[in-house]
Amino acid sequence: MKVMIAAGGTGGHIYPAMALAEVLKEKYSDSEIVFFGSDNHMEANVIPAAGYRFYGIEMSGMNSGIIAKVRSALSLIRGEFFCMKMLKKEKPDICVGFGNYISVPFIRAAHRQHIPTMIHEQNSFAGKANRFVSPLCDAAVTCYESNREQMPKANIRMLGNPEATLAARTEWDPSMLSELGLDPDIPFVVFMMGSLGSSSVSEVIDQACALFDPSFQVVIAAGKDNEYEFRTPSKGNIRIVPYVDGKAMLKGCALAVTRAGATTMAEIGAIGCASILIPSPYVQNNHQVYNALELVEKDAAVMIEEKDLTAERLAGEVNRLMENEEERQRIRANAYQAGRREAADDMIKWMEELVNER
Repeated sequence: MKVMIAAGGTGGHIYPAMALAEVLKEKYSDSEIVFFGSDNHMEANVIPAAGYRFYGIEMSGMNSGIIAKVRSALSLIRGEFFCMKMLKKEKPDICVGFGNYISVPFIRAAHRQHIPTMIHEQNSFAGKANRFVSPLCDAAVTCYESNREQMPKANIRMLGNPEATLAARTEWDPSMLSELGLDPDIPFVVFMMGSLGSSSVSEVIDQACALFDPSFQVVIAAGKDNEYEFRTPSKGNIRIVPYVDGKAMLKGCALAVTRAGATTMAEIGAIGCASILIPSPYVQNNHQVYNALELVEKDAAVMIEEKDLTAERLAGEVNRLMENEEERQRIRANAYQAGRREAADDMIKWMEELVNER
């Protein structure tokens, strides 16, 4: 099976697409996978570095404002013309879009050429691009029930995020703590606010460090480009580092404090991790709050919105959960039950159905 995948813009679109590609290659070594994206965003570097063929084009996003809308419309026409030629050359069996505006001309061109199409929506509030192309698609894979109302004309199956399939394989190596100078036999809490970190949340975490109970250890992934500089020293039972292996830390920790991005939510469910979620308020449609609520309403996570976040509130919740192993285990079990560890395999099965129907 030859598959072309459109993915771009942010890691939230790119990494689930690459997870699907990885599982597909494992399942069928003779499969051919080609990616399409923007040539001026991270996918232009990340995807070829993983060994995949990549087509890139520069496009303007689907923005508001008259000038921006005109620019977007012209970019869409140019992008669709490019995709028409690309698809005629490559002749894929199926085209899969992972959201972001780059997938719009790709899916439209595939639809015009009668190539089976599938889209994937990672978030609880579907993005503009997926809502726009959903009536044209043969299949729409979602992670949240709320997407059905947002894409009413789509043929939807709620299969989950392909990242969950990879996360489910994660193993914990206690030596990761030893390398940080911590004791593998003492439970630890990990704080992860994304690869870039969060200045506002980091300041609260910094203030909360003095309030944490000394009976557990703390690992803080500050983020590689975080502008905030922690005043808490990285010593004793606290370690502050730029980056950690997120999936491994979710597997090994007693408790995780994280954002509520789509990939993180998929990993928490796949692994089964007790968590305190601090949704980013700086995302479209406040979708991270809705992502988080899907677990909170199942008693599978605790949420603190950033507007309500204080050092005292954060430390209080962390200390309370670390003192109550029974509650942590219940939250962990509920998160695991909500996980969709077969997401990539289920997507591939549906892709096969669509190809065989043509």
